Amino acid sequence: MTRRKIHEIRLASFVEEKFRPDDFEVVQTEIDTALGDGQVLVKALRFGLNAGLANRISGGSGPSTRTQMAVGEVPQSDAVMEVIESKAESFSPGDLVVQQWASWRTEDVVPASELRRVRDDVRDLPLEYHLTVLGHVGFTGWVGLAQVGQVEPEDVVFVSAASGGVGSCVVQFTAAKGARVIGSAGSAEKAALVEALGADSCINYREGDPAQLLGAAAPDGITLYFDNVGGPLLEAALDQLQMHGRVVICGAVSQYGQSSPQGPSNYLRMISHELTMRGFTVTEHEDLRAAFEQEVGSWIRDRTVTSLHTVFEGFDRVPEAFAAQLGGGTRGRVIVAV
Repeated sequence: MTRRKIHEIRLASFVEEKFRPDDFEVVQTEIDTALGDGQVLVKALRFGLNAGLANRISGGSGPSTRTQMAVGEVPQSDAVMEVIESKAESFSPGDLVVQQWASWRTEDVVPASELRRVRDDVRDLPLEYHLTVLGHVGFTGWVGLAQVGQVEPEDVVFVSAASGGVGSCVVQFTAAKGARVIGSAGSAEKAALVEALGADSCINYREGDPAQLLGAAAPDGITLYFDNVGGPLLEAALDQLQMHGRVVICGAVSQYGQSSPQGPSNYLRMISHELTMRGFTVTEHEDLRAAFEQEVGSWIRDRTVTSLHTVFEGFDRVPEAFAAQLGGGTRGRVIVAV
């Protein structure tokens, strides 16, 4: 048996109100690195953090698409890693790979079936790109916009959390497809950033009533809403959707950890305006990844889209980075460089 010292992050306690960095703990431990057939030893290079984890570690009973975590469990998120050793024919030492649900460990032994090699034609991109526009959040935004939302050039698209990981991708993808896009962000600085990414305008929802702000930005209404937050912004979007408008439900960050999640009070507009609302999980659309990589890869090469991210240096800063993400103090995808 071959043992190797590593560091991992565990859930130290459930979050009752506001997340604190000490709700996680960084622990030194050992793993068995004797590989079985089809296994790969990988070293983590970058972790991308997901706000949705907040609901799995909360003491509340808000909405979640995955099961609740247990205290002592190691959280997971997508990661860029380097292969150290391999007993799988499909991978060799030195390969750059991505794992969608990577445990928060500096090194780990994982099944080769859970890894995806970074293509040679995009290997020269900064590592962060593989966790943003070309990664899980980019794929999520692309599937929600193109496949679920069926965006067309004549659409007027409203995107909440537009300066976040998924939202910043959706803004850029919408503009690249020729549709008009309106974003929502929580500060004037972030709103300006969203407009720099290609949004025609961006409201600061902290400046007033979201429905009135959106109405001023889109006096003729919107046709498609890409929802990352739920709550008042979902209600504002329902008020402004034109007949036969569509809502794509990607996330509900404003409701994570809430004991009594808020539903839209104006949902009857879905009847009067014949609206369509559809949620999705990107894992059900893996067959579209090649088309996604081809289209977004071309946009990256011609500089139509770029990566928006905030990087924290050091594995032990994962708890700090996660708290900053939930507090709204970051831009784009939150990434930890190991």
